Amino acid sequence: MRTVTLIAGLLSIAPALAQEAPSVWRDPEGGCTYLKLGDTLSLRYQRDGLPDCPDARREAAPPDQTGSVTRDDVRDVTRAIENLNRKLDDLRREYERRGRF
Repeated sequence: MRTVTLIAGLLSIAPALAQEAPSVWRDPEGGCTYLKLGDTLSLRYQRDGLPDCPDARREAAPPDQTGSVTRDDVRDVTRAIENLNRKLDDLRREYERRGRF
């Protein structure tokens, strides 16, 4: 009985032993790190979910907000919204006139 249990135990871990461990490969040009398993390369990710690349932090950072919103910007957006409202009202009146609304 012990022999059967021992053989069953060894057979159950055989697939885990047969797998090769992934090796780490770093791209010399871009600097990104990849996991290589057989012929397959997979991008390695850091704990925070970003790719393991030198430029990943810089690319994921929000762009600099050097320009602030001015009164002119707010006025332009307000005018555009009012213009759209007028056009929608014109369309609504046209549909009502045709009896389709």
